[in-house]
Amino acid sequence: MIGFNLQKTKRHFTEVLAEKFPKREAEQLMRILLEDLFGIDWNQQLMSPDLRIDEHQHYQLSEAVKRLLAGEPVQYVTGIARFNELLLKVSPAVLIPRPETEELVQKIGTSLPKEKTIRIWDIGTGSGCIAIALAKQSPHAEVIAFDVSGDALQIAKENAESNGAKVSFVQDDVLNPTSDYFNQPVDLVVSNPPYVCDSERASMEANVLDWEPEKALFVPDDDPLRFYRQILALAKKQLNPGGQVWFEINERMGEELLSLCHKIGFSNAEVLEDFAGKPRFVKTWTGE
Repeated sequence: MIGFNLQKTKRHFTEVLAEKFPKREAEQLMRILLEDLFGIDWNQQLMSPDLRIDEHQHYQLSEAVKRLLAGEPVQYVTGIARFNELLLKVSPAVLIPRPETEELVQKIGTSLPKEKTIRIWDIGTGSGCIAIALAKQSPHAEVIAFDVSGDALQIAKENAESNGAKVSFVQDDVLNPTSDYFNQPVDLVVSNPPYVCDSERASMEANVLDWEPEKALFVPDDDPLRFYRQILALAKKQLNPGGQVWFEINERMGEELLSLCHKIGFSNAEVLEDFAGKPRFVKTWTGE
């Protein structure tokens, strides 16, 4: 095959990326590009010294590296994000799924019934990562995923289809809900809503601020718990006995959110730490 030797090409573009990124990060970015753009996995990258790529692939790599150097997240460059063994389509219409959200799904999964039919609401589904992962873990569950963004829901629907997950997607604004689903009983409510305060913008990385959807990230400083308050109020009305509500949260808001849970009538509530030891999740539940 006439073309470009993969190893030499990889070294060249890694050196280009290393002008901006630490060497190990540059190497990891190249590994991701080759795997997600061309399906060349890590073993092939290591064990196939004579592997070649064609001119079009070389051009694609060059353009991808330019986008990375401009600050675009690699998941948007490739259009792929990994989440709990799922491959998900992503674009700037949705947040890139985070490891903390993977951990949230894992924590929920330890108590999720595999055979019993339950109803789950995922509020602010974005790419659909939480809803799809829970639907895969509990195939008998009825999973309903809500988002205010039609563009996000289109991506989430494609992700559910490509991963073989049965999820119902509903466009609705939880702050002004109109869907009849919110009038039906529910067993598990989960949400990773916007929780970054406007005042925290200055401390955030440019690749987040410049690329990811603001509407999915930020809340006003004077009402940072607005989404949690509304979701808890809906859950209080519709949650079945023994039902649970799980949130991903701003690490600064744990105690305030616990107080809000108690105020709305959830006497059982706790803050849980993430893998980094930061208060990142809140679980609240009703009595049996």
